[in-house]
Amino acid sequence: MTHIDPHHLHTVGERAQAIMERQQIDVLVASSPENFYYLSGYPSAFLYTLRMSDIGLAVMFRDPARKTLLIMSDFEAAGVPEHLPCEVRTYPTWVDVDDPLALREGIYTGGRPVVPQVKEMFGVLSDVLSEYSLAKGKAAVEFSQMRYPAVLALQEICSSLQCVDASGIFSELRAIKTDWEVEQLRKACAYTETCIEQTVAGIGPGVMAAELVQRFRTAVEGLGSGATPRFHMISAGSLFAPVEQYDTAPAEKGDLIKFDVGIDVNGYGSDIARTFVIGPSSALIDRIYSALRAGHDHLLQSAEPGLPMSRLFDEAKTVIRQTGLENYNRGHLGHSVGLGLSAEEPPFISPSETTLLAPGMVLCLETPYYAYGIGSIMIEDMIVITDSGSERLNRLSRDLISIPT
Repeated sequence: MTHIDPHHLHTVGERAQAIMERQQIDVLVASSPENFYYLSGYPSAFLYTLRMSDIGLAVMFRDPARKTLLIMSDFEAAGVPEHLPCEVRTYPTWVDVDDPLALREGIYTGGRPVVPQVKEMFGVLSDVLSEYSLAKGKAAVEFSQMRYPAVLALQEICSSLQCVDASGIFSELRAIKTDWEVEQLRKACAYTETCIEQTVAGIGPGVMAAELVQRFRTAVEGLGSGATPRFHMISAGSLFAPVEQYDTAPAEKGDLIKFDVGIDVNGYGSDIARTFVIGPSSALIDRIYSALRAGHDHLLQSAEPGLPMSRLFDEAKTVIRQTGLENYNRGHLGHSVGLGLSAEEPPFISPSETTLLAPGMVLCLETPYYAYGIGSIMIEDMIVITDSGSERLNRLSRDLISIPT
């Protein structure tokens, strides 16, 4: 990942502290990979790559005079860049760190644990809160991301701390993107479309989903930009269910090929979808696609600041049903996008979502369709909400593209 924009971190801090002031929260504690990175600008290898839980904390204080605090093992802390505007406090882990050239002071010399010690980590948090006279304060914590033993350890060690769940705060924070975040998502979208084009170039009857996945991965590697594949739900033929091992059945004339794919740029991932057909499509597929396209176009044309997400959902679903898919049924027709490893983040364009569209939101608008004997049909675009409407980040055609045979 690149050096993170300092203005982005400053903006995130100001927004977070405004929410904390409104809710009278003293400290915001992140323990998930995405939110640790979001608050600090540091992508933890233990959290992101090794997917280890309860290994580090990023702590933001309501008081803007206090730096964001990183609590992590002394081993990983050695890699935190000095330019980050954070304070680092450490606890010992199983890896020993020597200092034969006397470059550091206070090297840990005690016994090393066999595995990471969550109590040691929360012990550091307790010490800091006591130091800042916040031991009896109010903290927003990612309970939904913590294992039960970690929750018990937090309650035991920080027993005087009033803890509430932080999910709502992070959802509100991350829904509005900074300019730097929008730029990462813009790049991710452009890279993804380039790789889709390269993947379908020259294919025809006999191509397999497994082959398409490999071609897509190769295209991403060829970008030479440091971008990496985030996910690649690619299907060929009538099989539409998500799979871990991709299908090796050769596609035939008339079969659909669906790309639902994303690429990661500096932690921020795209999520777009396009559908192709090998040779001419059938009248049934044309009817289905036309209805989905009508609903998708309505989403694109209607998205603007102040519009409730539930209204956008209801209107687009009605268009699809009135245009040829009377029984079309979906839980949502889009979502926020950004750091989430699953590609989908709240808020969702759904019948129960009262959130209003606002400038700075980056959303994926989608009208998927899955059917036995047919396969997958998807159109998905990324947009950013502007002061006066929205900007579509995609350039690829939204038509159903026929691949010559």
